[in-house]
Amino acid sequence: MKKTLSLAIAGLPIILCSCATPQPPQAFHNTDNSALVIESLDHRTCQIIQPTPSDKIENVKVMSQISSLPQHQTAVVILENYSEPQIGGEFHDRSLSWFMGLRTLGYGHIVFLKGKGVSNPEGLIALAQYD
Repeated sequence: MKKTLSLAIAGLPIILCSCATPQPPQAFHNTDNSALVIESLDHRTCQIIQPTPSDKIENVKVMSQISSLPQHQTAVVILENYSEPQIGGEFHDRSLSWFMGLRTLGYGHIVFLKGKGVSNPEGLIALAQYD
């Protein structure tokens, strides 16, 4: 009994210190100048920002446009009008089809950012990154 109690007391600082603490928001810094950048305006419409800007188009139509572009390693999706304080259902609803479509097209590094009404991704808050 004493050994169990001693182990529990000895392990208590480790348990208390290892609790998950929220990470401060990380600003995005683009290190790939050839990255594909898409601005997702809502659940249905988006526009390509880089490499060649496009008009607003439906999300389902953008994948065919992207597939005709030269292959890039990195894709950045700016989620405009995204309002969740923490990643939840809205993020999953908006990002899943982007993630699956971009992975299918061969993008190895996919980044989702919280939009602020600007088309430049530099300095926007990173919501999620997938390698």
